[in-house]
Amino acid sequence: MSDLIFRPLDTDEFDVFHRYATPPTSGVGARTLSFEELGYRSGWVWVALRGDEVVARAGFWAPDDFDHPLSLDWFDPGPGPEGVEAGAALLRAAYAALVTPDYSSPAGDRPEYHLFLPSDWRERPDARADAEARITAAEKAGLRMRVERLNLRWAPEYGLPPRSTRLAFTPATDDTVIVELLSRILSGSLDDWDRRTTEEKGPEATARETLADLADPGGFPGGRDRWRLAYDGDGKPVGIVMPTRNSYNATIGYLGVLPEHRGHRYADDLVAEALHIFSAEGVPQVTDNTDVGNAPMAASFDRVGYRVTGRRMIFS
Repeated sequence: MSDLIFRPLDTDEFDVFHRYATPPTSGVGARTLSFEELGYRSGWVWVALRGDEVVARAGFWAPDDFDHPLSLDWFDPGPGPEGVEAGAALLRAAYAALVTPDYSSPAGDRPEYHLFLPSDWRERPDARADAEARITAAEKAGLRMRVERLNLRWAPEYGLPPRSTRLAFTPATDDTVIVELLSRILSGSLDDWDRRTTEEKGPEATARETLADLADPGGFPGGRDRWRLAYDGDGKPVGIVMPTRNSYNATIGYLGVLPEHRGHRYADDLVAEALHIFSAEGVPQVTDNTDVGNAPMAASFDRVGYRVTGRRMIFS
């Protein structure tokens, strides 16, 4: 280990990052966009070097308007136990340099590690070995797995589910109503982010943060015009669905059912309504995700016709 050098790369050195000799072929860590398309920044891409050999590499990322890295989403330790140790040492060096006293991020007090995985990684020896090497290196660097998520996709060719006949939907235009509804929905939530943020900030502050995050369409058309409140046959509120867009795809930014209405599969109705809204716009696909621990939501996506495209572990 003493002969290794850990350092960040400037933009004009990014070719060094690609000299890593053993990228996984199992699909572990694979992204739908290329390194160039993801837009990594100077100083946020790190390598462990032994002479000219790239032993391990790590790429930190954030949206353009962030001053600090939000996530580590590209990480390759070297092969074998020695490579895992080199990867762990690289992460320790990178985190020590990047998490400065003025570090600030919605994810917490340091960048989260997002490990992208094939949906069947546990069943394939090659993928399991690649995943476990990265998990072990991350844990040796002091990170701990917080949640595993399912990555999901719906496309028109999968079939558009029927629109709800038991719920009525109206545009969600009143922020006061939205915050009150979201605050109530947070009670008993199985979503990791909802639970952690509610414990830290309380339900109303969490609701306002959710609203603020989704209210800015980020330059994409439609924005909050897609949001809908759901009511039952007696005119009582059941929940809310907030379809939106991100930099790459249409997505359901948030949906939730009030605690007193859970257990009746109303989430299916909310997802179906979002898909009808997107279909009217002619979107080619809708991508979403949900925590593995949120089994009711995962089951709802499955019933409506989504397909699992992969998994993602988040370490913090």
